[in-house]
Formats: sequence, C-alpha cells, structure tokens
Amino acid sequence: FGNAKTLRNDNSSRFGKFTRFDFERNSSTINGGHIENLLLEKVRVVEQSSGERNYHIFYQLCAAAKAGKLPGQAGKALTGDASTHIYSKTCTSVDDMDDSEEFDATVAALDALGVKGAELEAIFRAAAAVYVLGDVEFAEDGDGSKISTQAPLDTAASLLGVSSSKLAQALCTRVRDVAGEGGVRDIVTTQNTPEEASTLRHALAKATFSRLFDWLVQRANKAFDKSDQSQFIGILDIFGFEDMATNGFEQVFINTTNEQLQKVFNDLVFEAEAEEYTREGIDWDKTCFPDNTPCIELLTKRPIGILRLLDSECSRGFVASDGAKLVAKVNKAHASSPFFEVCGPASVWRRKDGSRTEDADFLVHHFAGPIVYTVSSFVEKNRDALFPHVYDVLHASSDSLIQACFPEREEVQSKKETVANKYLSQLASLTATLRESSTRFVRCIKTNSEKQPQKLDKPAVLSQLVCSGVMAALEVRRAGFPTRVPYREFVREFRAFTPRGAAITDPKQLAHAMMRHPHVAERVPSSAYRLGASKLFMQSEVLYQLQSIRNAMLYPFVRRLQRWWVKLQGSILQRKLKRCGADLRDASSEAAIKGVNCVAFVRDALQKCEASLAKANLLINKPAEAAEALSSLRAEIAKATEIVKAAVQKKEEAYRIRAEFLAEIDDAYSRCKALRTIANGLYAPRDAEGLTDACVDAEGKLGACRTELLTVAAQWDQGALALSGSQGPHSLRKGAMQSMKNISSKQDTHEHRRARLDTALKSVREAESLSQKMLERQRLLDEARREFQAALDAASERLAIIPVEQFIIQGIRAVPDAVVEARDAIYEAQKTLQGSDSAPIKEAVTNAQASVDKALARAESEALRLRAMTDLDECEKTLVQIGHEVREGGFEERIGDLLTHGEKLVQDARAVADAPDVATLVRAARGAVDAVNHAGEQLEKAQAQKRAEEKARFNKLLGRFQRMDEANSGRGVPKFARKAGGGVQKPLFKVKRVSTVPVEAPPPPPVQPRIIPKAPKSPLTPRNVSPPDTPAAATPATVTKTSVQTPAGGHTLDSWIAAKNLGKYATQLHDLAGDLHDLQEMTDADADELAQECAMPKLAARRFKKALLELGAPVHP
Repeated sequence: FGNAKTLRNDNSSRFGKFTRFDFERNSSTINGGHIENLLLEKVRVVEQSSGERNYHIFYQLCAAAKAGKLPGQAGKALTGDASTHIYSKTCTSVDDMDDSEEFDATVAALDALGVKGAELEAIFRAAAAVYVLGDVEFAEDGDGSKISTQAPLDTAASLLGVSSSKLAQALCTRVRDVAGEGGVRDIVTTQNTPEEASTLRHALAKATFSRLFDWLVQRANKAFDKSDQSQFIGILDIFGFEDMATNGFEQVFINTTNEQLQKVFNDLVFEAEAEEYTREGIDWDKTCFPDNTPCIELLTKRPIGILRLLDSECSRGFVASDGAKLVAKVNKAHASSPFFEVCGPASVWRRKDGSRTEDADFLVHHFAGPIVYTVSSFVEKNRDALFPHVYDVLHASSDSLIQACFPEREEVQSKKETVANKYLSQLASLTATLRESSTRFVRCIKTNSEKQPQKLDKPAVLSQLVCSGVMAALEVRRAGFPTRVPYREFVREFRAFTPRGAAITDPKQLAHAMMRHPHVAERVPSSAYRLGASKLFMQSEVLYQLQSIRNAMLYPFVRRLQRWWVKLQGSILQRKLKRCGADLRDASSEAAIKGVNCVAFVRDALQKCEASLAKANLLINKPAEAAEALSSLRAEIAKATEIVKAAVQKKEEAYRIRAEFLAEIDDAYSRCKALRTIANGLYAPRDAEGLTDACVDAEGKLGACRTELLTVAAQWDQGALALSGSQGPHSLRKGAMQSMKNISSKQDTHEHRRARLDTALKSVREAESLSQKMLERQRLLDEARREFQAALDAASERLAIIPVEQFIIQGIRAVPDAVVEARDAIYEAQKTLQGSDSAPIKEAVTNAQASVDKALARAESEALRLRAMTDLDECEKTLVQIGHEVREGGFEERIGDLLTHGEKLVQDARAVADAPDVATLVRAARGAVDAVNHAGEQLEKAQAQKRAEEKARFNKLLGRFQRMDEANSGRGVPKFARKAGGGVQKPLFKVKRVSTVPVEAPPPPPVQPRIIPKAPKSPLTPRNVSPPDTPAAATPATVTKTSVQTPAGGHTLDSWIAAKNLGKYATQLHDLAGDLHDLQEMTDADADELAQECAMPKLAARRFKKALLELGAPVHP
C-alpha cells in the first residue's frame, strides 16, 4: 500500500516510518512492536512521473480481479487492465514482478495481522474506489460542470457506500460558509468548472487513500503492539535529501527531516569527539565543527520559521496568502539569514537547468547544498482537509471502514490540525527518541540507475553522497584531528623516521622524536598533530604527507634491491621459464585446493603443460627454440588456468544446485513434521490416520531424493573416488567403489532430479491441502460444539430455576423425577460432545432440551395445582369466619344457603385435586373462590342493613333525649356520637382469586418460564398465566370483626394523624377511612398501596406501618 516503482528502485517506500521492536530485558525475544508512519506521498495516487508507477496495490487489484482472485464487490467493479485506468496508465509493469503473485503475498500479510473476511473486503473496496475515482471525467455545463462518465462514478460511489447523486453533486459544486450580516453564517453554493471538479476529485482520492493507509498502520499496531516494555530496537526508514526539477510542499518537509537528522548526527559525532579528546587529554577548538542549527531555526523556529509562517497563514482562512505573496512574507522575515536567499528573475538561477527563478521561489542553503523551492498551493496542502460538504458525504457512508476513516468532523478546524504542526510534533518526538537511544546511521547508495551489478555511476554516486549527508559527515569528521594512530602502530609503520642512535623505549616519546625528524618537521608543522595519552592525533592530510616522506626516503634502497635481484635471477629466458613454472604450480595448486585436479579435462590440460615445461627446460640453452617453446608454454598455461577457473565455477554451480535441493528437502521435512503435529491434534482417528499416511508417503519421496543427492557423485568426485578406491583404508575404498557404481548406474541431469524433487514437493503440498480441509472440518466441529455447549448451558440454567426442594417438601415426586430425567439427558448430551460427528451431538442436545422443557412444564402444572389447593384452604378458613359472623348476627336464613353452596363447591374442587388436567382443578377452585366471595358480600350487605336500622333507632332516642334536655336545662346535645365515615364502606371479607389459566385454551409452552416461589405452600407461581384482574401473588385478607372499638389512646383520626406526624398525608387518609376503626382493618397490601399513592419515602412508609401495628392492624412493618 505504501511502496511503488520509481526510476531508482522497483520497490521504493514512499513514506517514512519508524518501526519499534520491543523485547524483554536481558533477552533476545521480541514480544511486540509499533509502527509510526510519516509523510505519505499522496500526490503519487493521482499523478506519476514518466517511467514510475502508482502504488503496487492498484496493479495487484487489477491483476487479482482479472484472475478471479479478488473477493467481494471490488472484484466485480474492477474491469480491464491497469493501462485502462487513468491513475495507472503511465507504467503498468515491472521486470521480475508478477502483480498476481504479489497480491497473494499481500493477502497473506493481511491474514497474518488477523485481517480476514468482511474486513479484508472492506479494505479492497476502499482501495478500488480510489482507483476508479480517477476514471471519473467532467464536462462543461453552462457556468458549471457535470459528470461525463457516469459508470465510473456509480462504481466508485457503490464501493464507498455513498449515494451516486450526492457524490456527483459534491464534486461539481463548492459550498462555502461565510459570515453574513449581524454575525449570521451564510451558506453559499457555487458551481465548479471541469478543472475545479477534477482537482476536487484528485483531492478526494488522495484523502481517502491517505486515511486508508493510516487506518492500516493502526490496524497493524493493534495486531502486534502488545508490549509495555521500554526496551526496544527502532529502525527509522525515511526519505533521503531530495532536489527535484521542481521542489514543492513535500520536498520542504522531506529536507527539513533530513536537516534535523543531520543535526542529530552532528551532535552525536561532536559528543563522541569531545569524549575522546577529553579522555586523551587533547586541547582542541570546539568552534571548528559545522553546525546547521541556524538552518533548522530558519525552517521551524517560532514564530517566523518558514513552516510556522505557513501555519499562521492557514489560520487566516480565505484571506491567507499563497504563492508569491507568501514568499514575500518569507523574504521579509529571513532576507538577512545566511542560510536563505531571495529569488527572482534577476537574482538567482537554478543549478539543474540554468533557468531563472520566479517571485514564487525561495532558496534555502541546506547541509547538502542550496535548494530552490517553488510555492504553489502550500496553504491548501498544509490544511490537508476536504471541503466540508465532500467530507460529510464520505462520513455518511454505509461502509464501516469509510466511516472510521472519515469520523464526524468538528465545525471549527483548529490551527493545530495542519500538516506542518502535526509533522513538527512527530519530528520533535522522533528526534527526542533518537537522542535518548544509542543511535547508528546507515546510508543507502544506488550504484547506478539501470539496476545492473558491477556498474558504478560516479556522478550519481557522488550526488547521493552529498544528498545523504555523507560529505557533511566527513566535514564533521575532518574538523579537528580525524586521524588517530596508536603509538605502537605508528612506530612500527614509520620506523624509517627513527633517530639514529636513539635508545628510547617508551612508544609515546619515540613517536614524538620521530615527528621531529628533519624530513618530517620540514613538511609537517607541530600544530598539525597532537600527542594523546595512547594515540597520535593528526589532521586529515598529515598521514598522507608522512607516507610520501617515507616512500621518498626508501625509494633509493628499493632500486638497489631490485637491481641486485635481477642479477641474482640470471638470464631473461631463465626468469621467464621460472615464471611459467610458478604459474603452472599456481594453477595446479588452485585445482587441488578447489578439488578439480582429478577431473579428466583439467588433469589433461595440466599434464600437457607439464610436458611442455619439461621440453622448454631442455631447450633453455638454445635461445631461438627456447623463446618459441616458452611462448607456446605461456599460452598453454594461460589456457589451463582458464580451464581450472571454469571447472571451479562449474563445480561450485553444481554444489550450489545440490545445496538448494537439499535446503528445499529440509524445508519440506519441516513442513511434514508440522503436518504430523497437526495429525496428532485431530479429533477424528480416520482423519489423523489419513494425514499421517500422506506425510509418510511424502517423507518417503523426500528421503529418496535426499539419498540420491548425498550418495550419487558428480563428475567432480570421480577422480577423487577412483584414487580413494585404489589406496587408503578398507572402509574408504569400499565407500569409494560403491559411489563409483552409483556414477556408472545413474548419471541423471539436474533437470531429472528437479522433476523428481518437484514430485515429492507436490506430495507435501497435497498433504498440506488435505490438512487444511481436515482443520476446517475440525474448526466447524469446534464451532458446533461451542453452540451445543451454549445450548446445554442455557438448558441447565433454565432447569436450575425449578425449586426442587420445595416440591419435595410438599411431597410431590413428579417434578423432582422430571428434573432428574432432564439432568440425565443433559449429562448424556455432554458425553456425546466428545464425539467427532455432529449429528449424534445435535440429537442428544435436542433430547436434553426437550427433557428440560418437559420438566419445566411439569413444574408449572404442579405449581398451579399447589396454588389452587392453597386457595381452597383459604376458602375453607373464610367460610368458617363467615359462618361465625352469620351465627352472631342471626343471618342464617339469608346466608345459610350460600355457605352450604360454597362448602359443596370446595368439596367438589378437592375431589378433582388429583385430576391429570390441572385446568379442571383451577376451574373448580375459581368457582369455589367466587362462591365464597359472594357469600362474604351478602354478609356485608346484611350487616350494613342491620347497622342502619340500629342507627335509626338510636337517632330517634337521641332526638327524644335532646328535646327533654332542652326543656329541662337548655343545653346542647352531648357530642359523644362517632363521626360517620365519608368513604365507601370496604368489604370485610374478601378471598382473592387463584392464578389460573383459561379453561378454553391450553397452557402456553414452557419456554424458559420464570418460576418464582410466592406462598409458603405454593412453590411456583407462573407470572405469564395470571388473569389481568387478579394478582398472582395476592393472599387472602384477614377477617376482622365489625364491632365498634375504642381507638388506641383515646385519639380521634385527626389527633392520631397529628400525633404520628402524618399531616402531609391527611387528605389521602381521610379519603380512605372515616375513623381509626377503618385504619385497623388495613392489610399490608392496603398500606403499600397508600404509601405508593402518597409517594412516601421508605422511612415514612415504615413509620406509617408501625403506627398501624400499634392500632392493631394486621400489618408487618
């Protein structure tokens, strides 16, 4: 995604990256890592120089789509070759690079990061959308523009997950948010020309690809940034210094980075030099070292550095200066800087082509040389933001990856969001990391632009040395005393300068005396060197001067030695003959060392030369014949030497091929070993046996190939084997003879062995393919097991909610038996999970779930039965209470039949208590409850009528007493009458209905019923079957007598409310009760209902219940 073909490199990284490898302390084990990317070359997405390509991924997508390997929507969208797309038509192919194979490698790399399936398809869709955007073209439409190629637009919009019409409108229009009258923001929409629309399309493509690239880096970091260790090895791989034909926005940042790195290098070298000078005790001039800090400040220092000025302009909005206006501000700020130069037609010419500069140019003197920059669209590129209306279209995408790349934008863009600010922050952090680490620098130099070996393009290499800072580094090194020689080495190499008669043993003192030698002192001043503690420090040219002085002193002696040697060697012919003999011995030695002396054609050539040498030796006393023989001998020796060299090359080639074959066999053996490990982990014995057999077959073929390579000798071994077969120990002769038999029986070429090895490797690949299928089946089985296990866990949880102990206490065995049966079914299903066939597992799990459903249904039915029996018990108690009240009140004639009818219904209900269908019991219990309720209502009416009659008699007597009293004393009526209640008379006896199901419909299927025990005698109360008019958890009301009693403590209702501090709720209490006697009849349910209506706090509700308990009410606070 970030590499592309350039003129110098077929796989050039077009972004800077800092890769961190974390490792454990005192260990070489890498346990994590992190990548930080810098300055992606976004402009390459939309345009490339001649002979260069776009990013590799686009060509890989085209090749994969053509081969049918590109998954998802992207594979259907990309049609045609790369040459048919505008963004990749300059250069479509690279030598020795197959884009289809490279696509497979890309997919494998993403798979290693865990990117698979839908996520992988989303990445390819986004990249394909960028690729297809380049094919969208525009035409004039009045004052604006319109889409002239609709198909590419529809394809790009579909890949991006946006509306085609909205994308077209966003590209063909420009929306501005301007300040209106009164501070109100106005939205102004204008039409783009075809050129402006094309520019906006390019900006959209660059922004999308850049954000996709950043997302990929974050995704990679998510995969392996697992370490919290602070110890790491970091590799900074970044662009070198660039000086293009036209240097723009990108080159400013690239060269600023290199300027900063050069500063780090200078400081490190300076520190190392200072440390060594201090250790050796050398006085030196610290100002002689080069310093590029002013150049860095020119570019980055606040507030007037070039990049800082660019940030300031970006914050000015629509009135920001660009081009020549921005350069004018830069010129004004830095015209006096020695590292800056004002450009213009009359001042500065370009070094590359000699052309004049313009007003929009400025020149910076970098450490690598002067660079002319051309300011064009710097402000727009520095903002690096799409127009808001285009950004919003991408943010509304239905594709999750595009949404992640284009999150919700802020309405006001901060100044800190510029490219320059973000870049300078990254650069500062990176520089701090480099300074805190033990840093080493590696410079990469291309020897030629033709990508050919053994070829050195000196001007190009020199230019790279300058641009990469090597020359500047040499200047740093040359400053001071760069040549350091230990005293012992200096004395040994330049002992010619030793003073005569000197008896000095200390190497330092002897070196000092040698530097005062007359010939040395004449050309090397004392200021050009320094004497350190253990080394002699010299300036850069001193060493060469010392070597030339030594050579001049020794040259006369060398000439005398040469003349003596010539006389010693005799005649010229004898020297030539000896030279020929020496050459022949060298060729023979080379053949023997390299092991080719026993090869037939090498041995014949050397023997022929030996015969010619013997013949020339016989003719040495005949000058004419000897000269001719020596000439022929020299030619034969030269030919033999070439034969030896050729034989050595062929042997090395043969051995190299054999080593490659053996390496492939060893790799295949490792793969077979891994397959055996996989076979040991397979669940199915049949699969494990099949994979093991495949491994055995492949290993057998590999073993045959390996045995052949190790036992069958080549022609280079024939002579040595023949020699070993005729002499030496018995074991050596036996092995040599066997190898000779192999030679004679099987002389196959490398092609034949390659074919047999390919057959063996094919068997390995087939075994690997088989293992993949088996692993896939095992993965599916594991997934099925997890699903079945989850189903069993859910069934166990459902079964666990049945309160088995309560059913056992009630003497009901059917429910515990059903639960035991369900648990046994779950256990059997758990045992089948260990099998390798999913069908029996599925059947067992289904049976277990059915058993659980059956147990839940049984528990629900028995819970209903218990609830009905509980209600019948309550009905009997209530009938006893009603009978007692009837007898006390003398209502036997009116109520007696109702009581008899209720008792009969209760007995009938109990008669069907053991009916298989619980609905029969529920219906009978409901009828009994209704009959008891009716009897209670009739009793209340009779009692009310009786009280009314008694009150009438009382009022009649009261009137008589009042008249008598008025006649006698004239006083008023005594106020001893109880205040009548203003509310509705509450029923004295009420039996709540039992929770039942309608008789007409069967109970609902027991799918995960919520079983919650409510009553002491009823373990289960299913909520989902309670009728809406009767709460499932209600309990029968306590029957209280209606006789008038004296209120507690002599209080009235009002005084009791005041005494208990309940005045806040006086209105509700008066609506509920006429006097304290009514409050005495309140139950827990009545008290809770009143507390809820009054919104009482918990403490107030508890205080209210406690007061009711003091009155004698049946409540529990």
